Amino acid sequence: MMIERLQRLLSGIRELSGWRINQRQIEGRELFFIRRDVDMQRSKDVDHISLTVYRDFEEGGTSYRGSVVVQIHPTHSDEQLRASIEQSLNSARYVRNESYPLAEPGSRIVRMPESGFAARPLEQWLPLMAEAVYAQEEGQEARINSSEFFLNRIRARIVNSSGLDVSYLSYSAYVELIVESSGSAGEVELYRELSFSDFDADALGAEVSAQLRHCRDRASARPTPHLKRAAVVITGEPVADFFNYYLLRSAARSVYSGVSTAKVGESIQVERISGESLNLTLEPLLENSPQSAPVDADGFALASTPVVRDSRLERYWGPLRFCHYLGVPATGSIGNVSVQPGSRADEKLRREPHLEVVYFSDFVTEPLTGDFGGEIRLGYYQDADGNRTPVTGGSVSGNVLDVQQRMYFSRQIQNCAGFRGPQSILLPEVNVAGAAST
Repeated sequence: MMIERLQRLLSGIRELSGWRINQRQIEGRELFFIRRDVDMQRSKDVDHISLTVYRDFEEGGTSYRGSVVVQIHPTHSDEQLRASIEQSLNSARYVRNESYPLAEPGSRIVRMPESGFAARPLEQWLPLMAEAVYAQEEGQEARINSSEFFLNRIRARIVNSSGLDVSYLSYSAYVELIVESSGSAGEVELYRELSFSDFDADALGAEVSAQLRHCRDRASARPTPHLKRAAVVITGEPVADFFNYYLLRSAARSVYSGVSTAKVGESIQVERISGESLNLTLEPLLENSPQSAPVDADGFALASTPVVRDSRLERYWGPLRFCHYLGVPATGSIGNVSVQPGSRADEKLRREPHLEVVYFSDFVTEPLTGDFGGEIRLGYYQDADGNRTPVTGGSVSGNVLDVQQRMYFSRQIQNCAGFRGPQSILLPEVNVAGAAST
């Protein structure tokens, strides 16, 4: 086996200060539709192996640990592998990172939950996923233009020179959908990506049904009015992106590099809060998330890690290297984020006049400055009389620092792409550039 070959080769290279091997064996199946007709089917079986070599050295009385990553090809001979390793070691001599340790064996590894995908061969799941998706077209005024289904079984293994050797199995499913509809606004399309690690036909169907309804509304949407500054509700995946600002500020890497000045024990939000206090936890295992893993890429054992509690920073988070630099306990790089939902029911969150945006062309939160915004593909404007109208065009923009004192989270939660938290956030006094002609 390739890992054993590499271990034998590495043991004979004296200049090595350490090494780490990451292997991902991916067995995948893919299914493509145009309308309801199968366009193509594909399968793959690939073995990705990367080797990180470490070289310790001193310059000017300072100790450094250089590292270089080498992509390993199964067809390479021992001579070719040795040449690649020695070339990488020479390059590592010019990487001046402060010294840091490698992950050590012995930590308790959390157990990955068994996915329902394990019960059948991969190819048998794709028609079931497609059935759950296309069943939602019935009775809708929109239809599915095209779809793509992907399902991967991933066997991961991490081995290093400190004696660490950990393995785990995971599943990753991915669906891309383009739906279309026609109305007073003309022919329109909405694109959506869905990812999950277990098959839940009802949950998948609900997501697709909502996309079809939104596409219908987009086809009859009016131009967004010029509101200048208004209460804005963001819903769905942009909610997860909004919280990236707090993730970057609390990251050990950001603190070490000077990007963040956040201090443990102090408020990462604001001292006086009239809205919701932030509670944020990093979770190695999250229901139906492809980002779940018991260890990070270093092989460091992961655990549930509260980062922000009642708006105060509890700890820095990050991989072993940067936590070592700060002299704080390492958490590892954890892929899932959990944010405590709010106290307001959806109807109370939407009681006052507001603009709710359910589809952006692209919503971005700049984690360095806190600026956020995006162009509106579909929103719903609710006026003072309670009339709710689908709108499109224009944009929303603001800054986390300006809204965090009075923002409110919905009681309803969502699970999407490694995020569990409020389905919606109400943001006060956000800039809204309309699209309506004046």
